[in-house]
Amino acid sequence: MNAISPPTSGDTPATAAPGWLPMLHAAMLQLAAALSPSVYTPEVRHAVASRICSAAAQAAPRFLLLTGLLSQVIVHIVVVTAQSYGLSQFALSMVIRVLVVELLPLAAALFVALRLGADTADASVGQYRDGLAGVVSRFVLVIVLATGSGAIALVIGYLSVYGVTPWGFDAFTRTVGQVFDPLVLMALALKTLLFAASVATLSGTTRLFALLIAVESLLLVAEFF
Repeated sequence: MNAISPPTSGDTPATAAPGWLPMLHAAMLQLAAALSPSVYTPEVRHAVASRICSAAAQAAPRFLLLTGLLSQVIVHIVVVTAQSYGLSQFALSMVIRVLVVELLPLAAALFVALRLGADTADASVGQYRDGLAGVVSRFVLVIVLATGSGAIALVIGYLSVYGVTPWGFDAFTRTVGQVFDPLVLMALALKTLLFAASVATLSGTTRLFALLIAVESLLLVAEFF
């Protein structure tokens, strides 16, 4: 009787799970180092500040411009479609929900991951400092881009619905308050922080994308159910 050879590492899905463990362990170590005040010597603080400014100067204008144009297109389509069906009162809340809460944080995370990539660091002081600066800068940049693009989308939504007038501000703030109830605010803050931590510490586009989608899906399930 022929012996049956044991399965190789690529034969079963169960063996793929350990491949995530070293990656997650390294990500936790990087995140713990980034959150430890003791590592922020004057040289590290200078490197971190320089990297944040450089990354923001490279990424923020392009991303905010692109998301502003995308928001304008989406808002226009939603508003015109809603008005044609007599549902204009729901158009703004729908736009805020789709853009600010769902799409823009994910877009910010993907943009930073693809634009800046991930730093690798060896044991030397200079490489460690530069690697830590890269982690912190990516973390901060995801939050900045998600917040900035969300603010721009809100402004575009207001101008598209009410025009250049202050008279719609009361109705606008009521709509925004109805969308951003405590549960949605908590979900948005948690999502943005998890996206920022994932982009800051993980390398590999496929695994990072899978983790971002998993976070988005889990928060959607928790929010609606």
